Amino acid sequence: MNQRQLAMEASRRAIIDAAGQQFAAFGYEATTFSRVAEAMGKPKSAIGYHLFPSKKDLATAVIELQQQRWRALFDALPAQPGIERLTVFLLTTGMDVRRGSVAGGAVRLLHELGKAGVPVPRGFDWFEMTRSELVSAGVAAADVDAAAVQPSVLLLLNTTLGMVDGSTQLTDDELVAQLKALWAPLFTSFGIAGASEVIAAAQPYRPATS
Repeated sequence: MNQRQLAMEASRRAIIDAAGQQFAAFGYEATTFSRVAEAMGKPKSAIGYHLFPSKKDLATAVIELQQQRWRALFDALPAQPGIERLTVFLLTTGMDVRRGSVAGGAVRLLHELGKAGVPVPRGFDWFEMTRSELVSAGVAAADVDAAAVQPSVLLLLNTTLGMVDGSTQLTDDELVAQLKALWAPLFTSFGIAGASEVIAAAQPYRPATS
């Protein structure tokens, strides 16, 4: 990239980061270009309609960027495949979401837009990730795909993210304890040996560079 392209990309990323925080705090409907610009300390014109012609385009960019980050984080986790990697990933992303970051904006957008039937990017599939980790933990693929189990997987994801989103009165340690209390009986019900012990030992992943 030349200097102009680099500057444009840096500007684009700064807008996406600011927009993600605003979407996390106010949701899709209440977030405006003016609000994003104000959060950046810049005029509305700085958002640049040549970069984001509409709010939907900006919301899509937030989701796509965060899905790339989730994929990179998941691939970098040192945890063993299965319940260990799944719980570490959920704890790590949960801590990020509750801080109102771009991750929080992406989760809220995925929920609100999905509920409204608006097509959203699918760069990171939470359900398929969870399904794959359960299979790695020893749950038969046919059992994970069974109609009786799929609602439990959705319950796991929706309840986890719901607890994170509504956890403003809890400390990090209190939230982690509540999440683990939710997961242990659910994973045990899947017939995963030693699930409670693995979950009890799991901690959010903190990369050395953070």
